[in-house]
Amino acid sequence: MSRKQREIANRHNLFLEIGRGILEEDGFHLLSMEAIAEAAEYSKGTVYQHFSCKEEILIQLCIQEMTELQTLFLRASQFEGSNRDRIVAVAYAHLLWSRIGCKKNDMLQHLSMHGVRDKVSDSNLKQHDELHDSIVGLVNNIVNEAFKAGELNKSKTMLAPDIVFGLWSLFSGGQLLQTSELPLEEMGISDPNMTILRTMMLMLDGLNWQPRHTEAHLKKLLKSFNTQLFVEEYALASAEP
Repeated sequence: MSRKQREIANRHNLFLEIGRGILEEDGFHLLSMEAIAEAAEYSKGTVYQHFSCKEEILIQLCIQEMTELQTLFLRASQFEGSNRDRIVAVAYAHLLWSRIGCKKNDMLQHLSMHGVRDKVSDSNLKQHDELHDSIVGLVNNIVNEAFKAGELNKSKTMLAPDIVFGLWSLFSGGQLLQTSELPLEEMGISDPNMTILRTMMLMLDGLNWQPRHTEAHLKKLLKSFNTQLFVEEYALASAEP
């Protein structure tokens, strides 16, 4: 890249990071081209040279986050263990991803708001949707492998997409609640992420997903994830307040 190209790329990334900060601190409604320009000490016109609207900033940030999540899910799907171990690895990857930084699920929720997707470019929308499909596909593949291996019994009422949706709802919902102002500790929830994981274990037991995990096996898995599979991510998540 030439010096000018590097300057343009650096400015683009600067605007994105400022946009991320506004989203995390103030929310989507207070994100504006004017606010980014003021914080970056550039003209509003310069910001518009990079983004046509604030929705473009949002979707590019979502693409960054989805790319990180896809990388973690791919690594989790290749974990050496049973298919049930791998689905737990995927779930734990989602928890770590959510803890590194903040309000990532909120950001993705904003993209689903009425009219937002209509304002972004077709190319960015396509990239986002392909990432989403790839992530869901990775999880679907693990569930289908469990069916093929006889670790899960086929059911007319709970197919792979149903199971994936149920897990997705559990983790996304649980993580959204952690970013709310609910007094979780006062409610007796001292470790929300372990509560989510244990709830997942009960769900998998209810599906009779073999082999079943004891509490000891779950803790052994988590130690393996933290010390081998997601070393860097665990360190970053642990450093978060």
